[in-house]
Amino acid sequence: MNRIGQARDLMGQWQDRALGHEVRDIRHLGPLVGDELVRWTLGNVLNARKRPAPSFGFSLPLVLTHSVAAHRQRRLRDIATAGTVGLVALRHPWGALTLTVMALLHHYLFKAGLLRALLRWGSSSLVPLLLVLAGGYLAWSEVRPHASTLSFAVRDSVAAAVWAVLLLTVVHTVDRCTCLAYLASLRPQRKAPAVHPRLAPRARIRIAECEVTERWQSIPYRKEAGVHRFVGAGLDAWRASGPRIQLTAARRADDAEHAEPGGVRPKPASRLPAQAGAAQEGEMAGIRRFEADELMDRLRIELERLSGVLVETHALPHCDIFEVLTVPQSRWKKLTRKPHREPGGPRGALDDGWPEAQEMIREGTRAPSGHHSRRYLAAQVVDWQGEIVVTVFAHAALEGKTLHFVTRPHVMAPLQSEARSETARGQELVTKILLAPVHAFGDTAALAHGAHTGLIRTSNVVLGGLLGQFAQQRAAAVLDKAEQKDDGAPVSLREHCALDAPEDMHQVEDAARHISILQSRMFSTVGAFLDDHGVYTGDFRRQAQEVVTKIFINGDHNQVNTGPMHGGQTQNAGSDNAQPKG
Repeated sequence: MNRIGQARDLMGQWQDRALGHEVRDIRHLGPLVGDELVRWTLGNVLNARKRPAPSFGFSLPLVLTHSVAAHRQRRLRDIATAGTVGLVALRHPWGALTLTVMALLHHYLFKAGLLRALLRWGSSSLVPLLLVLAGGYLAWSEVRPHASTLSFAVRDSVAAAVWAVLLLTVVHTVDRCTCLAYLASLRPQRKAPAVHPRLAPRARIRIAECEVTERWQSIPYRKEAGVHRFVGAGLDAWRASGPRIQLTAARRADDAEHAEPGGVRPKPASRLPAQAGAAQEGEMAGIRRFEADELMDRLRIELERLSGVLVETHALPHCDIFEVLTVPQSRWKKLTRKPHREPGGPRGALDDGWPEAQEMIREGTRAPSGHHSRRYLAAQVVDWQGEIVVTVFAHAALEGKTLHFVTRPHVMAPLQSEARSETARGQELVTKILLAPVHAFGDTAALAHGAHTGLIRTSNVVLGGLLGQFAQQRAAAVLDKAEQKDDGAPVSLREHCALDAPEDMHQVEDAARHISILQSRMFSTVGAFLDDHGVYTGDFRRQAQEVVTKIFINGDHNQVNTGPMHGGQTQNAGSDNAQPKG
């Protein structure tokens, strides 16, 4: 925490009150920084009972390792703080007692207004004034014989306060320097950062299990704001789109003369039922039989060419092609979380076997209707040094002489500003090390303020009825625990720390362009595959053209990007009836 910035905010509040301005807020750590993020990560990912959701473009083992290290460092800091306070209390018992009594008197006499109320009541009439003076004289008569003891206690309290501040500042300085060292271990020059914590065998095993389960290529889906989204692929989920056509044989050469201008096929005349059935068999006679699995294999081969060096254009940055098995949210919490141990392998070795592998094979060969899990081919582009992750999921459903090819684009936005931490170097690192004691002194002041608040709460519990307050606090703690109980819903660490959608203009344009390129290549490959198998592709190409040339809004309606069939892009003026993306 930036304690110098907090001190500036505090002085700014005094200035705002003096000038009559709106009082500014004092900066605090958000939920995506420090201990709050560590607790969320350990509770929802590492120690959760459900399988961790994929975090595309994000090193999950590395984050879990440093979360465990941060949690362990916090415990060590708490132990060192408690030991320091205990040592000072043993060395200066009268001083510690005096500081406690002074804190209570300061709260009840000054902050709670008891002294002001007593003086106001004493100045209201003669009798209250006499009673206040008499009470003060009696108190002074009782305290005066112990003046020497009180003087020693006050001097001892000064020594206790000085030693406590110095020792606690040293503890927090060491803690901050350790944090800088952990952050320096993540510098780009370090080729092999630690991905497993030391001296934490249980956490090491759990992190290894999460690393294996992330490679199992399963992903959950759920409905949010009316749109189905794959959890882990990005909060910016676009609506599913894709052509749906009836499989009919391509036109013969003698049918060309009957075709209308513009490539539109003439509508056949009405036939009798028997003649219509014979005509349907004739339409399918020229089609070579194929399965959806064959289509997806062809699509995968063509998409992999995008990651290579192409002659006509540049390759897509960090393009990866893989297959995933999508399952509903309700089933995700029932999936296997821990991988099995290899019986004949090294001690503690984990089996990389994918539990849903056989289900993936079955989903590619059977009809899709009536099954929650589906097999998808994913094309993923990681750009902007991992800040933008664009994933387009494709699924082919072949059933009832109908081919439905659906694509589901997802965009992973950059991390929020408060969740970013960069390694300091050079003069910046030296400045942080030199200012560490100053920030550590602020940490000590914050600790003293928190201890004072806890002391006041404890005294209020004792004075206000120990049993009643204790019962109320226990009930509130139980309710809070029930609200924070893991409901089994899949969560993604990267999505928890990321923006809902990219905010930079160029990042939005690049994401839309990547989606256009991937969808264009998918549709053109499927169209070529259908041509090779004798399927009429006029309707497919028309519907695919409508999908790819769909308008992508870039913040307003003044400049929009449209993608033609082969993945290029042009800029046109927006129209009033432009539809939002997705």
